[in-house]
Amino acid sequence: MAQQVWSVSTLGGNHAVPYLTDRLRNAAQPMYRLRQFCDVKEAIGKKRGDTWLFDKTGNVATQGGTLIETNTIPETQFVTNQGTGTITEYGNSIPWTGKLDSLGQFQLEPTVEMKLRDDMVKVLESAAAAQFIATELIAVCSATNSVVFTTNGTATATATSDCTAANTRAIANYMKKKLIPKFDGQNYVCVASVSFLSGMHEDTAAGGWGDIVKYTDKVSALLNGEVGSFYGVRFVEETGYLSNTIGSGSTRGQAVFFGSDNVYEAVCEPEQIRAKISQDYGRDLGLAWYALLGWKKVWDYAVDGEQHVVFVTSA
Repeated sequence: MAQQVWSVSTLGGNHAVPYLTDRLRNAAQPMYRLRQFCDVKEAIGKKRGDTWLFDKTGNVATQGGTLIETNTIPETQFVTNQGTGTITEYGNSIPWTGKLDSLGQFQLEPTVEMKLRDDMVKVLESAAAAQFIATELIAVCSATNSVVFTTNGTATATATSDCTAANTRAIANYMKKKLIPKFDGQNYVCVASVSFLSGMHEDTAAGGWGDIVKYTDKVSALLNGEVGSFYGVRFVEETGYLSNTIGSGSTRGQAVFFGSDNVYEAVCEPEQIRAKISQDYGRDLGLAWYALLGWKKVWDYAVDGEQHVVFVTSA
């Protein structure tokens, strides 16, 4: 069984040596930003199975219009489609021995908890992000002033340009034409990799770029990781999930643009840290993180004729 032990130096023995500095160093962690934008509609709760359903209503089949005084008002209807998602167990654990706990110079439990929280963020953020990029609306920055769009979930062109002001305007205009509602009522949001945002920063045509210091006092709540805005799009930088190495030259970067009502998060049991029930008379210890959650993109373009997320990538 995998666990932390005193008898193996790299698994615990190094915590007590003739001289050990009083600082425990930790590996750098990526920044994950997408889960904050999921719609947590409701807590599903326990004893309700692992499948959840949600209804989506479309537009009326026949649009209304002018009336003739002696004619009856026309009648129409609308279609309700149903989406489905699945609750899934997530978790990981780190056990350790009572001997290591007693002899190690560092208190092990806080360090183990920190490592588990780092792992928990990576796993759950990746599960949420996977639904954002599962959109059928795909955009490719095929040139500095051209974007290729597809609606079948497949990129058919290669990104040969870093993102420019013209590309961003094209994507935002595409979203407006698709009637995608604004995230906060006024702006769309773009969560982007470092390489993707680098192109925007370097484009001198992006004269309308606004750093957050210029509008902090005008926004009631800044988004986690927000770095600026341009053309009605608020930009958030992330370093954990989206690729920095796609397209021609492998430096173009990925991003997701979206409005409101994008990805549904369902909660049965929220993420938590659990202590292992001590075994072998207190000699077998451990901590784990655990969650029962589910994510699902709200709209299916092929079924609903609607989607609120655009994934910018490359073939």
